[in-house]
Amino acid sequence: MTYTEEKERSHRFVLALRMGLPIFLMSIIALYALFSQAYSTLSSLVMLTLLLFAMAIYFLFFLINQSSYEHITEPIAHTFTPEYFFKLFDTWTKRKIGTLVMISIDNLTGINERYGVKNGDTILQQIALQINDYFVSKEIKKLSLCRYKGGDFILLLMGEKESNAALIELFLAKYQDTLLNEIEVKLSCVLLDTKHIKHSKEIVTRLYELQYANKEKKTFTDRDEIVPHELEESVLNALKHERFSIALQSVCCDKAPLHEVSFKLMNETKGLIHQSRFIPLLNRMGKIREYESAILEQVIKLTSGESDSYAVGLSSVTLRNGLFFQHALELLQQYPEAKNKIIIMIDEKEYCSQIKRFKEQVAQYRAVGYKIALDKYGVNHTTMMYLKELEVDYVRFDSLYARHIKEEKYQNIVQGLNITAHLCGAATWINMIEDEESDKIALGLKINYRQGNFHGKITVKDTQ
Repeated sequence: MTYTEEKERSHRFVLALRMGLPIFLMSIIALYALFSQAYSTLSSLVMLTLLLFAMAIYFLFFLINQSSYEHITEPIAHTFTPEYFFKLFDTWTKRKIGTLVMISIDNLTGINERYGVKNGDTILQQIALQINDYFVSKEIKKLSLCRYKGGDFILLLMGEKESNAALIELFLAKYQDTLLNEIEVKLSCVLLDTKHIKHSKEIVTRLYELQYANKEKKTFTDRDEIVPHELEESVLNALKHERFSIALQSVCCDKAPLHEVSFKLMNETKGLIHQSRFIPLLNRMGKIREYESAILEQVIKLTSGESDSYAVGLSSVTLRNGLFFQHALELLQQYPEAKNKIIIMIDEKEYCSQIKRFKEQVAQYRAVGYKIALDKYGVNHTTMMYLKELEVDYVRFDSLYARHIKEEKYQNIVQGLNITAHLCGAATWINMIEDEESDKIALGLKINYRQGNFHGKITVKDTQ
């Protein structure tokens, strides 16, 4: 029996006492009243008895009804409910430092679709038992575990994250890719301690940010020790004063010179804040449009007195915002020499359901003087769909193809994708070209734009 099931049993016993004891006490009071008082009439005695009996019945049903709402475990995986879990968490973190660990079933949606929800629920139960059994085997007898939502389990461990990292690494090594009932289950994990964050909502938000950021890195810890409220202040202050570190890399082509531009924020001491830290924060605070409006203006200023073109990545959600388009239009009116020199790069994982409207918006950007590029070509299904639906100027191959461009199979795939893009009216672009051999292969495959250290190192300039 798991710790959560033991707690549920003891909780039910307490509820039974809560229901039984008041009724027992009322019965004693009623008997005392009946035998110790003198009543002038039989009717008053009957009236008192009925009144006490009615109150007892009402109180009984009231408590039974209330108990139906009081669950400390959820019915599927039999782990703690999030409400009860975070009640324990708040009590614990008032006294000591703890580590919250989020273990996620990454392919739960696929399991439900392929094998059915019933089998998906069985997997949830078995993973919960696996987690419990693993930590019990490591001498952690009373593991506080909850299923937060979907396939995301959160558990509480004692101590700082550094003391628990090895334990989680061993867990992933054993269970990251496992087979249960002939069903493949893929797990991922992130952890965070309470040294800098005490509030449960804030720490869960940060766990999900880590989960999103670390999927690409294949790590599970947060190595950045910036205190959250200090990071927030630094980001907002940097945005307010437009303290940007601008990185540029030249792109080789037969036409006018082209440069890719990327941005980091700088704090008061000129320390850099990476996009993986400030983008989730700006999204959460509703400041992403303000940030992307500011960096678009910075890129447009780079075109002053030059014939070079500049490419910058912007969120497609921001592009679909009418206020952002209005600002983008005003910038071109203010800097008319920037027309047809700014390339907006789109990298979107989720296909836009309102594709007709998005198509019209992309056409508006192109009509006023912006060019549009699609990133992650060849690996992102959304990019392929957008190439089919939208009128765009460029597509950039995913860096996977550059890393393997010397392999014949990848060359064949690139050749096919390259022809497809050209037939759709888009120029092709590949980055991470690091040597002469790779460059010659890309040139032989008739890729229009080639980027990487072979063609130019990244240069950095600060706005302040």
